[in-house]
Amino acid sequence: MLQSPTDRSVGPLIVMEQLPTFTFEIVVENRFGVLFNITGLFSSRGYNIERLMVVPDSEPGVSRITMSARCSPALAEQIVKQLHKQIDVISVEMTTKEISWPTSITKNTEIRA
Repeated sequence: MLQSPTDRSVGPLIVMEQLPTFTFEIVVENRFGVLFNITGLFSSRGYNIERLMVVPDSEPGVSRITMSARCSPALAEQIVKQLHKQIDVISVEMTTKEISWPTSITKNTEIRA
């Protein structure tokens, strides 16, 4: 069974499946390295991003990142605080509510490079 790394805010090792799933909605400036920096907040702590979607916003030069991960509530709050400190992050929202994720890309979907 997979286990998360030690999270000092909740104690010793805990089973990943027992952690709640948090969804983060992040609006960012569409610049080189922004996605790398954001995903690094999770990977540097040993947490796996379960879902990730990046789409252009209606405002030019802005993208919306939606991502979900299982982590402790304390870590989720810490990540939100650190996301707000990122220069290219415009806004951050976090929820534990289920959201609708696309299951596949259809052939009529425009893919931008």
